[in-house]
Amino acid sequence: MSAPCATLRHVIQTLDGETHLHFDEPMVAGGLGYSVEELLASPAPTTFHTGVDWIDELTGGIAPGSVWTVMGPTGVGVTTFVTRLAATAARSSEVILANGHVPSRHLAALVQEAAQGDGGTTPSTPRIASWLPVPDIGDDSWDGACEHADVVVLDTWDEMWRPDRWRMSREECIADVRWLREVARSAHTAVVLTARRPRVAEPREGTIPRHWAEEAFDDVADVGIELEWEPGSPWRLATVTSRRGGSRRDRLPLH
Repeated sequence: MSAPCATLRHVIQTLDGETHLHFDEPMVAGGLGYSVEELLASPAPTTFHTGVDWIDELTGGIAPGSVWTVMGPTGVGVTTFVTRLAATAARSSEVILANGHVPSRHLAALVQEAAQGDGGTTPSTPRIASWLPVPDIGDDSWDGACEHADVVVLDTWDEMWRPDRWRMSREECIADVRWLREVARSAHTAVVLTARRPRVAEPREGTIPRHWAEEAFDDVADVGIELEWEPGSPWRLATVTSRRGGSRRDRLPLH
């Protein structure tokens, strides 16, 4: 694969004899100027479902080259949510689900349960990995399987780091995730990254500690999702913020 900067020079592509603007969703590659009319008339890329109707309505679904981030306190259901998202997206796309803390066989059972949650079966399920290397800054390629996937879920982002990254500063974390975004865009791969906040015994407004990944996630996320408990209920609450459609807070059936 060529370097991201080289990929961005290909401003148009030919499909069935017709020329179209070349989208690295959610941006237009090339860094050149286009008219509003030209951009709006260009065909939008195919997106993939999350399995939650109201999230798909707000965001338009998971777009190629986009970055989704999911955060929440330990135990709230971050892994459950992204596993169900991966299982749903795999119905129409090639998905890799990497998890650094759940044994792979157990994760496979969770994926199968999610895929058959409606009593049926799906044509395909995500491929599962215990670890996928995040590209170093300056690398012009990623793991080959990741470059060919439509969606890659890294649960959690920091568990995919090599040991030399474990003591990165906040600024280095931002640079690291920005480069991952550029490599993923060049391969038209959507990336879902997770992180877990320390669990608070009795969460109250203003008591949740700021997580080290929050600034990096805020910097790159096309869609950011924050999970929390709904007091006295088996449901979870999700606050979803999309650059495309604003913000919404609603229930998630993760029980």
